[in-house]
Amino acid sequence: MTDKSFWEDNPRIHHFQEVTSTMDIARNLARQECPDFTVVVAERQNTGRGRLKRAWQSSEGGLWFTIVLRPDIPPEMSYRINFSASLVLAQTLRRLFGIDAKLKWPNDILVDEQKIVGILSEMEMDDDKVSFVNIGIGINVNNDPPPEVPNASSLKKILGKNVPKEELLFAFLDAFESHMRHSDSEQVISEWKKHTITLNRHVLVVTIQEETEGLATDVDADGALLVRLDDGTVKKLVYGDCFL
Repeated sequence: MTDKSFWEDNPRIHHFQEVTSTMDIARNLARQECPDFTVVVAERQNTGRGRLKRAWQSSEGGLWFTIVLRPDIPPEMSYRINFSASLVLAQTLRRLFGIDAKLKWPNDILVDEQKIVGILSEMEMDDDKVSFVNIGIGINVNNDPPPEVPNASSLKKILGKNVPKEELLFAFLDAFESHMRHSDSEQVISEWKKHTITLNRHVLVVTIQEETEGLATDVDADGALLVRLDDGTVKKLVYGDCFL
């Protein structure tokens, strides 16, 4: 257990033992005008959420947090933040632990085809401007993913030892903040594609409305996945859960 003073020394970080979800708390803080790069982190979540409103298992030992961002960008460019977060986190995992972290569209991170990270975002507008973008991240660190979650692993399982969660959190936050302030967002998609395992593979993409199967051929400049169907047509998918 991390000493309480560790979190108190970092005023932008709000640390909790147990919450409904860090996204809920971050949303409330964002609406109360909390500063850019405020972070909500919890040891456990009771009602963590993944894509398509799925439950996200959030037991103690994992790293569950949400970052409040206030980017000065047009709303249509907000998708780049998701790609930036997953790209920087994969780079951080490779740098710290020497693991071959790969990206799966839209923003999961896998090692040896097993998921260790899920990322979810939400945005609120103020008139025609972005008020905030919240990036919720769940990392299987020292927890054991439940058996009913297929193809999931954890850093502890991969490395054969416990991992200092705080070291990982702060390494990522430092790298992500630097990326957001200094990197060219125009390049994020092309850089992201260098580290993905999604392209040139048969995929099934599930949304609330439909399922699409085909060959993933590209991720375009808007962050959409292009899938070639059996009849040769190409379908553009802007969101969904992707299965390889």
